[in-house]
Amino acid sequence: MKAQKYCFYLLTLLIIPIYATARGGKHSGLDALDDWQPITNVNDEAVKKIGQFAVYEYNRNSNSNLVFDKVVSGESRFSDGTYYRLVLAAKNGAKTRNYKAIVFDQPWSYTRKLTNFDPA
Repeated sequence: MKAQKYCFYLLTLLIIPIYATARGGKHSGLDALDDWQPITNVNDEAVKKIGQFAVYEYNRNSNSNLVFDKVVSGESRFSDGTYYRLVLAAKNGAKTRNYKAIVFDQPWSYTRKLTNFDPA
């Protein structure tokens, strides 16, 4: 029984580096630079709604009071839905600051999730 347990751990330790090498050392498909396409019109109403959603969700999850200002820049990629990687301007009181947000949107399943929100 002990030998089987050690074999399992050894096998796991061997498989993880092989998997990481096969993935090119990337931890997530969202890290791939070549998959992202620039958003040419960040003033598009649909893109602004994604940015507003990101700020709203961040406020809801962190008890903050940021106010969405605008989408500064952005990229998108499709993978079972659309991922948006945006740089947003948001106000905290009188001070405006940029934030990086990643939002997953899958309209056909009514799914929209904020996956990342950090100061830029």
